Amino acid sequence: MSSANVSHHPGQPSHGARLVLIGLGVVLVGLGVFGIVRRVHARHELTQETQRDAIATVATMTPKAAPMDQALTLPGTVASWQDAQIYARTTGYVAKWYVDIGARVKKGQRLADLDTPDVDNQLLQGKAQMRTDIANMNFAKVTADRYEKLVKQGLVATQTGDQYEAQYKADVATVQADEANVAHLQNLEDFKYIAAPFDGVITQRNLDVGALVDAGSTGSNLFVIADTSTLRVYVDVPETYAASVKIGMPAEVGLNTYGAKPITGTVARTADALDATTRTLRTEIDVDNRAQELVPGVYANVKLAVATATHNYIVPANTLLFRSEGLRVALVDGTRHVHLQPVTLGRDFGSTVEVTDGLSEQDRIVLSPPDSLAEGQQVNITAPSIPSRAGK
Repeated sequence: MSSANVSHHPGQPSHGARLVLIGLGVVLVGLGVFGIVRRVHARHELTQETQRDAIATVATMTPKAAPMDQALTLPGTVASWQDAQIYARTTGYVAKWYVDIGARVKKGQRLADLDTPDVDNQLLQGKAQMRTDIANMNFAKVTADRYEKLVKQGLVATQTGDQYEAQYKADVATVQADEANVAHLQNLEDFKYIAAPFDGVITQRNLDVGALVDAGSTGSNLFVIADTSTLRVYVDVPETYAASVKIGMPAEVGLNTYGAKPITGTVARTADALDATTRTLRTEIDVDNRAQELVPGVYANVKLAVATATHNYIVPANTLLFRSEGLRVALVDGTRHVHLQPVTLGRDFGSTVEVTDGLSEQDRIVLSPPDSLAEGQQVNITAPSIPSRAGK
């Protein structure tokens, strides 16, 4: 055998086999490393996805400014233009009454008659006394004139003439007092006839034939009369709108429960000062009621076209969060973190509400915020904020 031939020992791999084994090892190691890298990458993506899912995604909006001019409806009380409680000015018994509740009367119309025997007798006595004093005054006048002539003739002393002249003047004063007393008694006599002080409707009758009535307001009134040709409607305007209430501005008065159609009235006067307790402005509206469509004492709805100087906003009702610490809305700042902002509500329009305090036009409000939303929580925003169409 030639020496150039290399002998192969049994059980030893050849050089090519070793290369194949090495390649297989490298491939296996590469596969292992690749698998590990894929698992690490998948775990990293899962972690990022979990973190993304943990951040809430919300939709936002900006509040819409409420209109400055708006119709304000307030509760009001309807009162008569004027009313009076009628009392007796003289003491006596009810002889007759002519009108009952609901009767419409004219000024000066007879309402009732009183029987006043005491006043009648006093008037007769006063007139008789006055006639006596007039007779004495006339006699004193004649005597004084006679003595004045005698004094001028020098037949009597001047002092005697002065005495009769003074007596005459005293009698004149007595007659004047009698005249005043008779006039007073005559007034009491005239007051036995109860008359209406103005045109109106009788709302109360508190007398019957034979009842004793006393002069003055210590007892019960005989009648109550109300003038309903014009009505006064009183409303209390909140401080926010008080500055926009002007004398002469129109107002619509409606009474839903009474069934009457709304009537247009005019703001006649205001208190020109706010009530310190309620922070409201007492306002009076005059309504022409010659058609007698309204009655005093009823509840009214008064609609005023007012304006507010404050910046109010309209937002959807589903932006509100009712928390134990109070009403809140969720705002998102520039770093996408949540701030729970306290707000004050005005009017409720159903699907939207008016916010009178707590918002600005630059705020981004979370729509339908979840109850789990917390102060400072980071969120994702689905789309850029757009002006809300709430209230349109």
